[in-house]
Amino acid sequence: MPPRIVALRRLLLAAALTIAGLEVLAHTGVLAALLSPHYLPHRFCYLQQPWLVWTNVCMDGLIAISYAWIFVSLFWVAGKLRSIQDLRNYIWILIAFGTFIVACGATHMMELVTVWWPVYPAAAAVKILCATASVPTAVLFARAAPALAANVRQFLEMLSTTREEKDQAVRSLVASENLVVAGRISASISHEIKNPLETAGNLLYLLAADRRMPNDLAAMAKTASAELKRAEDIAQSNLALFRRSSAPKPLSLSELVNSVMDLQKAQLLERGIAVERRLRAPLPLKAYSTELRQILINLIQNAMAAIGSRGRILVRVQLRRSLENVGQQGYSITIADTGPGIDRQHRPRLFTLFFTTKGEQGTGLGLWLVRSMVEKQGGRILFRSRTANECDKPGTIFNIWIPLEPTTITTTAGANALSPIAVT
Repeated sequence: MPPRIVALRRLLLAAALTIAGLEVLAHTGVLAALLSPHYLPHRFCYLQQPWLVWTNVCMDGLIAISYAWIFVSLFWVAGKLRSIQDLRNYIWILIAFGTFIVACGATHMMELVTVWWPVYPAAAAVKILCATASVPTAVLFARAAPALAANVRQFLEMLSTTREEKDQAVRSLVASENLVVAGRISASISHEIKNPLETAGNLLYLLAADRRMPNDLAAMAKTASAELKRAEDIAQSNLALFRRSSAPKPLSLSELVNSVMDLQKAQLLERGIAVERRLRAPLPLKAYSTELRQILINLIQNAMAAIGSRGRILVRVQLRRSLENVGQQGYSITIADTGPGIDRQHRPRLFTLFFTTKGEQGTGLGLWLVRSMVEKQGGRILFRSRTANECDKPGTIFNIWIPLEPTTITTTAGANALSPIAVT
């Protein structure tokens, strides 16, 4: 049945019950007693002074009209909010207050009526109705006040958090756009210097191979040629970082990890961070190379940022079967650091979009994108972290498992993009 018809039926039922109640009062003589004229009008209480009479009449009238308007507004709000499931438990507060307000307005209206018509029993009956409405409302509201206050506070905190996340999102989008521009410039530079590096390398190779060159100069030419080859490899790795993988391709995981570490070598040396590599990747991996490279760079840079200086990073690659599907082989990639660890309160939000512990320097996109790219490979990412308060050797370990060939997996990343999947 349509809601309007249901509401109309309830209104008609209430009107019928009201009329029936008035009929009963009229036949029993109660109505006549309530409207008894055997009293002095209320204006005699005001000494029949016109200014005093009209002051009370006008004020009581304004109060009654205001109460009626508040009553209508409360019921209008209740009607608008009743469709919201989470607010239905509090609709009774609006209805109870509305009833209390209209009863209070009725008492002021009776104060106005009794100025000329001494129906004091009727006024008393209205006050009884007002008390009947106000006492339960007060008791129920007092009982519900703590929960209501907690919910209001939670709602305000949610609004504040939403505003902060919006501001953070804007800052992150600006930062990510700057990163995109910087990446394009870097890729363009890498592309432009690649050909001159190749030419210079070829010339040095010819000089080193020339029999007329003294041995010491030939050795120096070979060293220069090797350095140019290293610079060319770095440029090639930089270009590969900004080329999107259209499809998974076979690659050597060991070579990919080594190329990523070579890109970070200067920063690692500058900060005095030692790197231990344990790479056991005998089988080729079919993967999205660009995304896998970005995953490794992000985790390595996070480890360096956590350590700061004078620490150690372990990068380990080994064959391991899936925890969910025992028959499926893949590679386990572990990146561990000796940093201070991640605070316990931050761990549940670590993979949340726009969440960062780096302040203005962070965008809150890194680990969220890492998780998305790992899932694109058909893998999963877990982490474990301990601070100095929890153990003698603090640090953080990230572990990624990727199948030898990408597979379609069931993931909640699309439906719950803001929910972390990490296990601490």
